Amino acid sequence: MQRDSNLYIYRALYSQLKEDILTFKYESHEKLPSKRVMSQHKNISVNSVKAAYEQLLAEGYIYTKERKGYYIEPLDKLIVETEQQHTVATFDTKSDAEFDYSFSHMSTDISEFPVDTWTKMMKQVFKHYDHYLSSIPDVKGPFELRQSIAKLVSYQRGIHCHPEQIIIGSGTNSLLTNLIELMSENVTIAVENPGYSRFRTLLERTNIQMTSISLDHKGISIEEIKRMRPDAIIVTPSHQFPMGTIMPVSRRISLLNWASKTHSYIIEDDYDSEFKYETDNIPSLFSFDKNERVIYLGTFSKTLMPGLRISYMILPTNLVQKFDVQNQSTIPDFSILNALTLNLLIKEGHYEKYIKRMHQLYGKKRAYLIEQLQQTFGTRIDIKDTQAGLHFIVEVISSYSYEEIESRAKDYNLELYTINRFNVKPLQNNSDRKILIIGFSKIQQQQIPEAVQRLKKVITDSSGTIE
Repeated sequence: MQRDSNLYIYRALYSQLKEDILTFKYESHEKLPSKRVMSQHKNISVNSVKAAYEQLLAEGYIYTKERKGYYIEPLDKLIVETEQQHTVATFDTKSDAEFDYSFSHMSTDISEFPVDTWTKMMKQVFKHYDHYLSSIPDVKGPFELRQSIAKLVSYQRGIHCHPEQIIIGSGTNSLLTNLIELMSENVTIAVENPGYSRFRTLLERTNIQMTSISLDHKGISIEEIKRMRPDAIIVTPSHQFPMGTIMPVSRRISLLNWASKTHSYIIEDDYDSEFKYETDNIPSLFSFDKNERVIYLGTFSKTLMPGLRISYMILPTNLVQKFDVQNQSTIPDFSILNALTLNLLIKEGHYEKYIKRMHQLYGKKRAYLIEQLQQTFGTRIDIKDTQAGLHFIVEVISSYSYEEIESRAKDYNLELYTINRFNVKPLQNNSDRKILIIGFSKIQQQQIPEAVQRLKKVITDSSGTIE
């Protein structure tokens, strides 16, 4: 208690003297009272005065003359341009904790996360991998994790690659940034429209030319790709984001043939392929590629949790050496502790067990949510269920505009996203059929009936009807 009191006294004197110096209550080179005189004047200890003086000295507010004492450092008055003074804008946003219910497509259910197992694996990392933790990690990530991922994607996604082709990153955005740096200047990258808005935002902040390609019933339009002639395209073939389309093999072959003929690259974002209901997983586009034109992006954000911040990229062999040369002095941005813990989770079989458990959990929630939506909305809702991933699309009749629906959802404490979040240009509101993205990973099963009723209130007009 005495120590805290002394600390407060020293900080109070330091703050007061600093303020007096900055407001020019002292002249330049003016001598400060001695420590003893100041202590008597303030009725505090000499040690407190000494601590305050030493802090001011360290920051350059005062200087010393040997055996003479402390003096005020000459300071210019800080210029403050009043027209440059701005206040921080406040935005009408809600954190996750403020929503009563969530239909977010971005979150995961961590209620079943194996916390005890993860902690046990982490302790093993401290015990057996201290050489990794005490040094700067390889820019590609620990070799052991890359080995584990290579085995994982081999039997889960049909991808056969060497660990040297795999790069670990703190997220797919981070990895996409690394990939852009490998490309030549003045290249054009095409994105799906509607598509993942964060990729669009990232590309817009670079020197890369970006163009958008619309979708048809098979996914990204091959005819538009041929007409626009981009150098690379970003696609989500296993579960198009956000529309949910599963790209058939005919379109996959067309894409691969286009890439081979034009020497372009296909960037496959395989963000939630682990969750496929009622049928087996769809093989990755990378597994079809025979000409090294596909770059694969995978993540653990959907299978484990976004907060883990571990994703990975698999490069064609023809880009590996270029990546190594350009990044030989780069320090990676992911947590080496989390990466090594994840490796043990995969290696010892805990990861697969967890995925199977979550697959069952998400499958039950998805089925129950669809049932509740159908019962509540009847013919007024059209559910575009592709039986994959952690979200699906619905078309619902509402007289409200997209902007009004988003605003009303916030008013009702319901986290909800419309298709306008993912379109390059907002849709016109001349149709009464509105497209909503319904995520079911975060919401608890017992919350679903009330959440669906809350959704009905959001899209219902003041007369109480949905029409």
